[in-house]
Amino acid sequence: MKRIALKIKHICAVFLLLVTSAETLTCYHPKAGIAFHATILFALLFYSARETKTETEKNLSQFLVVLLLAPLIRILSLSMPFAQVSKIFGFLFISIPIFLATFTGMLVQGLRLKDLGFSLPKLKHVPINAGVVLFAVPAGIIEFQILKPAPLPAGEGAGLAANFVVAAAVFVVCTGFLEELVFRGLIQHNARKLMSRRWGIFFVSILFGVLHIGNLAVLDCVLAFSVGFLYSVIREQTGSIFGISLSHGIINVILFLVAPYYF
Repeated sequence: MKRIALKIKHICAVFLLLVTSAETLTCYHPKAGIAFHATILFALLFYSARETKTETEKNLSQFLVVLLLAPLIRILSLSMPFAQVSKIFGFLFISIPIFLATFTGMLVQGLRLKDLGFSLPKLKHVPINAGVVLFAVPAGIIEFQILKPAPLPAGEGAGLAANFVVAAAVFVVCTGFLEELVFRGLIQHNARKLMSRRWGIFFVSILFGVLHIGNLAVLDCVLAFSVGFLYSVIREQTGSIFGISLSHGIINVILFLVAPYYF
């Protein structure tokens, strides 16, 4: 049993090292970075398809399958031709195959949305969820101060309000909810079947932080790890991703739609 646990830790460490290397490479050679991520994706497919004889091996195979979502997200985000598509609708288009891949993973494993935290929090957990939603405001402002992204194009007059509502909805659903469903939902659920709660949370948080290397800001990676760690803990405590999904979406709304105009 100890040898299997050690093997799982080694696999997680190697995967994080490979993803970190691929993310670093994309900062200097995007096409090479995409190729590296694609290599990781196919390697995960190959090893997850190997014969499983025990329950632990089956859980490990399923874990490797859901890890495909990490390189898939980066390949799609790096490949999206934002010059031809508005950035807001780019997020929407990228989210479609990721939603499909996530739901496919759920079906293959026989999981329900409830298993991934898609359920309303219990009454006793409402204060925690309300707190994490409010936390999104300072977190979004801090991330803006780190990254200083350019403001997204908006309409004028009545069009401005309509565009803001549509863009905010896209960020909440296609970044906030989707990423929480992937990381704190599917990946964390599978990680918890193989390792302790502490190590599962730690692994998911590091992975989430590493995938922000492309922003070329160490502080943003630290912030992403810290926020991801908080979200993972709340997911474990409340069993729901509703509050953290809304919080995640609001952070991105502030980062791209609000802060560039007021800070």
